[in-house]
Amino acid sequence: MSDTIDVVVVGFGPAGEMLASLLGRHGHRIVVFEKFPEPYGLPRMSTLDGEVARLLQHAADPAEALAESLPVRTVEIWGSDGKQKGRFDWDYKRGGHWSHLTLHQPNIEAAMERRIATLPNVEVRWGTSVVDLRADGAGYTTVTTSGGDSVTARYVIGMDGASSFVRDAVGIDVEVIHHHDDRWILTDYDVVEPLPRDLETRCYFDLDFDQPYFWGPNGTGRVRSDVRMLPGDDEEVEAAEERGLEFLERRVGIPRRHVRQTRRKLYTFRSQIAGAMRKGNVFIGGDSAHAMTPYMGQGACTAMRDAANLAWKLDLVLRGVARGALLDTYEAERLAHARFFVEGSLAAYKMVNPTTPEEAAARDAYLEATGGDVTPPIPPLRQGVQHRLPDGEYGAQAGEVAIQGVVRIGERQGLLDDLVGHGFQLISTLPLADLVGPARRDRLADLGVRVIHLGDGHVADVEGTYRDFLAEHGATTLLSRPDVYLFGLADGPDRSLALIDDLLAQVLAPTRVPA
Repeated sequence: MSDTIDVVVVGFGPAGEMLASLLGRHGHRIVVFEKFPEPYGLPRMSTLDGEVARLLQHAADPAEALAESLPVRTVEIWGSDGKQKGRFDWDYKRGGHWSHLTLHQPNIEAAMERRIATLPNVEVRWGTSVVDLRADGAGYTTVTTSGGDSVTARYVIGMDGASSFVRDAVGIDVEVIHHHDDRWILTDYDVVEPLPRDLETRCYFDLDFDQPYFWGPNGTGRVRSDVRMLPGDDEEVEAAEERGLEFLERRVGIPRRHVRQTRRKLYTFRSQIAGAMRKGNVFIGGDSAHAMTPYMGQGACTAMRDAANLAWKLDLVLRGVARGALLDTYEAERLAHARFFVEGSLAAYKMVNPTTPEEAAARDAYLEATGGDVTPPIPPLRQGVQHRLPDGEYGAQAGEVAIQGVVRIGERQGLLDDLVGHGFQLISTLPLADLVGPARRDRLADLGVRVIHLGDGHVADVEGTYRDFLAEHGATTLLSRPDVYLFGLADGPDRSLALIDDLLAQVLAPTRVPA
C-alpha cells in the first residue's frame, strides 16, 4: 500500500522518541519505523543532564520519565597509584534540574512511548525495517519497508543508530575520528542488600593502568560497572555471570550477596561523526550522525538535542510559518556541537587509557594539580538562530542553554515550563505584551511565543532565578527557543523590541508559505 504523510522517522530509540513526541504534539502526521519488534527494555545510557531533563517535561510525563533518578553531585577520580586525584563537582542545577542525573533508561523511553501513544496522528510500526528510499524530485521521498509497504513523506528523519541505513542510503559519509580496538564489559546489578561505603550512590573512575573501570549508580537501587578487558581475555569466559561477581568482590569490594546481576555485555567504542546531517529532505540525527565514548555521559543527550532542535523547525516549516531554509540551520547548529562531544569524549577516553605507565603517572600528577575537573565548558550553538547585534556579533548569551526557575502564577507554583507550556518564551521585567504592538503580537502568536511579565501581580519569580540571571548580564529581557536554548538577551524597551524583531526576521517567512 502507499500513503502520503508529513514525516517518516526511522528508529525509535531516545532520539526518535523525542522527535516523534515533540513534533507529534503539533498535529503533524508521522509514521515511525522501528526494526525491532518491541522496546529493548534494558538500560544503555545511565546519565542525563539537566538540559535534556527539561526537554522531558514536554516529551513525556517527567514524573514517569525521571522516576528512580538520582542527582550525581560528585564524581571521584582515583589514580593508577590507588590514591584519589580529584573530583568533578556537579552540585548545581541546569535548566531547572540537577546538572547530572543517573537514571533507569527504560523509564524515559516508556514515558515517551506512553505520551506518543496518546497522539492519534503518530503511528509506530514495530518490527518494520526500511529497505529503500527514493526521492521523487518534487520534494517528497518514498520509503519502502521489508514487508513491501511504502509511505511517501515530505521529510524523512534517520535516527536509526550508528550503522544507519538512512545515512548510507542517501550517501552521507562518516569520518572515523578514532578506531577503537580495546574491548569493554558492562555489567548491571540490582541492589538487594545495602552496599558498603555508600557504593549505591557513589560515582567514580578507577584509573588503574592495567585495567581501569567506572563504577556508579544506574538509578535508584541499581549500580553499574564498566571495565576494560585485558588483551588476552577470552570473551566467552568473561561474559559469564560468575566473572562479573568475581570482579565485584575483588576490585569493588562488594560481597555478591548484596546484588543480583541483570546484564553483562561486551562491546567496543566508536568515535565517529557524519559529514552532513541533511541531504535534500532527508535528515539524520542521534547515533546515525555521531557516536562517542561514554566518558562525558553525553551520547544519548546529544541525540535528544538533535531531536529537539529539528522538531521545532520542522513544525514551523510544515505549518507554513517559516520557509524551508530554516531547516538549513539544523546541520549548521548541531554538527559542530555534536563534534565537540565526540572529540571531548575521545579526549576523556585517552585520559582513562594511557599507553605507558609514564603517561599514567603524568596524567595522575596533572589531575592532582587541577583537582580532577578537567571537563571543558560546553560551547554555545552557533551559525543558526541566535541573536546578532547591529555589528554582526552574537548577542550576550546567544546560543547558551536557557535557565528555568520556579514561578508562581495566581495560585499555581512550579517550574516555568510546567505552568506556561512548551515553546518560545519571551521573559521580561518590562510589560512587553503592551509594548510590542498589534503587528508584532500577531507574528509572535504565529510562532507560539509565550510572553511572560515578571513582577508583582504577574508572574512571580519565586526563587529569584530570573532576577539574578538578568542582573548578572545587565538585561531586562530574555528570549528562549523551544529546544531550551537562548536566542538572546536585551536591556530596556528599545533593545527588547530589536531582539524580538531579529527573531521574527530570522525565523518567520514574510508571508505564510506552503510547506
